[in-house]
Amino acid sequence: MSNNSLLLVDPDYKVNSSANCHLLLKITNDSFSYAVIEKNSDRIKIIFDKQCCENIEQELKRAFEKDQNLSQNYQTIKAAVHTSNFLFIPDEWFAEKNLSVYAKYLGAENKIYNKPHTKFGFNTLFTLEANIEDKLPEQTVLFPQSEPLLALFDQVANDSILIDFTAKSFNILYILDKKVNFQNHYQAETAEEFNYFLLLIIDQLNLNDSIPVYLQGIINEDDEYYNCLLKYFNNLHFFLPTGKHHSELLADMPKHYFSGLLALDLCE
Repeated sequence: MSNNSLLLVDPDYKVNSSANCHLLLKITNDSFSYAVIEKNSDRIKIIFDKQCCENIEQELKRAFEKDQNLSQNYQTIKAAVHTSNFLFIPDEWFAEKNLSVYAKYLGAENKIYNKPHTKFGFNTLFTLEANIEDKLPEQTVLFPQSEPLLALFDQVANDSILIDFTAKSFNILYILDKKVNFQNHYQAETAEEFNYFLLLIIDQLNLNDSIPVYLQGIINEDDEYYNCLLKYFNNLHFFLPTGKHHSELLADMPKHYFSGLLALDLCE
């Protein structure tokens, strides 16, 4: 799957029913996926995934020009988008009226978005590349790439790690004492690179081998990345979030492949 695109469509889905559906978009630095969810039934009607995108900007442009599923009138459109320009700011240090003050720390002059996390006590500020943002429908509700991980916070252990993989990168969230302790995204095109970053994270966060590690995205039991994790952790779980989504589309697929994408439906 990692080198090819995948498209699954419910044979009963009618394009003209899109107004009763939500469109979820997950855009990383090296992959693009989307899901169409019928809200009355919470059924997954379409799943698309493409890994190893050489140029994500061109991939988005091509998709929105040629894929009729992306040009329909949806009830809601949500997109979690990768960006290297983001900041986490504690509530006590944050003043929304002074967003421009934070621009120099984001390293970009584009529009600054703010995603408050009241339950966590911090805000995520982020900017997007204009050539990514311009490809998306105007009504798209934008989130940083970390948002689907944070949406799963209540579904994992009080002390835990959640890792979402693409074919060439991973996004990691560390929860300690039921609080967000660390989150970041890394490019790792080989198991050796993944091992390097993993050792760095283990050392910096002082992790022990018994902490639960929840895995989602493009990872399989006994592949190189999984075996790398087994060297340092003994409590690994493939993670499918608890939710209302139903679909025969995923009956023959590893359901954890799409956990991060579908978690976007939980984001507000």
